[in-house]
Amino acid sequence: MNQESIRPGSIIVDEIALFTEKGEQYNITQYVETFSIFEDVFSNVLSGTAIFADNLNLFGSIPIIGREIMNIRCHVPGFDNVSIQRAFYIYSVENRTATSQDRQQMYEIHFMSLEGMIDNVTYLSKKFTGSTDDIVNNIFTEYLQLPRLWDKSYPFPSGLSKNNSLLSPDWKEAIPKRNLNQLNVGGNRPFKSKVTFVAAMWSPLKTINWMASHSIDGSTEGANVMFWETSQGFYFGSIDNLIEKQSNPRNRRSYYYGLDDAAIDLIKKKRGGTSVAKGYEKVENVTVPTMGDTLRSQDFGHLSSNMHVIDINTKDYKEYIFDYPSNFETFKHTDGARPAFNVNQTRSVYSYRTFKTKHRKLFNDYVDPSYQNWVLQRNSLLYDLSNLRVEITVPGFCGVEIGEVVNFYYPRMGEKNENEQLQDLIDPYLSGSYLVVAVRHIMGREKYTMKLELVKESLANTLV
Repeated sequence: MNQESIRPGSIIVDEIALFTEKGEQYNITQYVETFSIFEDVFSNVLSGTAIFADNLNLFGSIPIIGREIMNIRCHVPGFDNVSIQRAFYIYSVENRTATSQDRQQMYEIHFMSLEGMIDNVTYLSKKFTGSTDDIVNNIFTEYLQLPRLWDKSYPFPSGLSKNNSLLSPDWKEAIPKRNLNQLNVGGNRPFKSKVTFVAAMWSPLKTINWMASHSIDGSTEGANVMFWETSQGFYFGSIDNLIEKQSNPRNRRSYYYGLDDAAIDLIKKKRGGTSVAKGYEKVENVTVPTMGDTLRSQDFGHLSSNMHVIDINTKDYKEYIFDYPSNFETFKHTDGARPAFNVNQTRSVYSYRTFKTKHRKLFNDYVDPSYQNWVLQRNSLLYDLSNLRVEITVPGFCGVEIGEVVNFYYPRMGEKNENEQLQDLIDPYLSGSYLVVAVRHIMGREKYTMKLELVKESLANTLV
């Protein structure tokens, strides 16, 4: 198919299949009016909703009661391997409504990744020691790893677990390991962070999130390590590492709002940037929920903070101070080392204080947590992911994932002249490089759109 003839927002839903614990499989594609899949860097697994238009009483005859597995397979026509293929667990059915007396009914189902369902009933009581990235990879492999797509030949996950975890249930052992999800661990070098830690009846994902909050990326020194799932897979790594790997603006996907073709061609000529195909780069709608909140920034210790650490055993006490503007260039940024906040903002290290304890030789293989290397830094870096946010609506394209750095161009408001230069056409502050932190894929029978949440913590131009 010629990509030039493709209508942006086209989608082909190959199959939506439903699996019951009785081993039955149903093709329900024709009954799904619309569905959405949501991915967020702050969410460990995918989630979503689907609206059913049911005139055959699937609800009562299958029945659909909120403990089924559903495969979704769809792709963007004209592009090789641009698809979503994922198995989900249906955990609730809501808003059942009769639309034409006794002829048809509508209802809404809510679903999440299979790993989320397993995590909800799995508990760890175990000591972990070693590098945090190795520990996370082992936890994922042992406790969470499930198939990307379900097959009716697999034993359905059901029944009573007779111990604290679902480490080796019979149904999981029967699934071929080659079909299981893999965890992508970011970074070119092993993580610098090592821990000795006991999880006391924590779920695997809670334990992984604790590891992330105690991790330092070995490649970038980044203290903003996260664990998330996109429509394409699971990831564990730092935001700094994502930004470093996508440091060349000319290799990033670009989106344009309110600019004509001549302006877009000029931007491409001057600044580069890639696009999928004509029409996919046009932004349909833009909202800017926040461009910064000074009081909130002060309250959360975004720019300056203070930490008190005491060793319970030796009574050794230390105080640490972190000033973000003074250390801004230490970290990786989407648009370079120009802060998206006023570096002269009034601030005090005592606006935000935190207290940490440690216990030397609590374990024979005790590892000093070295809170000063990551606690306050992580607080500032994660705050950056909510400080300057832009939400855009664009034609759907499955290849876009959270963690991608994109270029976004917003027009400068006001009167225009015929001989405008590039800097006169685009807004100098809203335009630039952004990190995609959330994607909502919204798919209907005829149209596929995406709502992207973009954030940035630096600017191409300085504020002061």
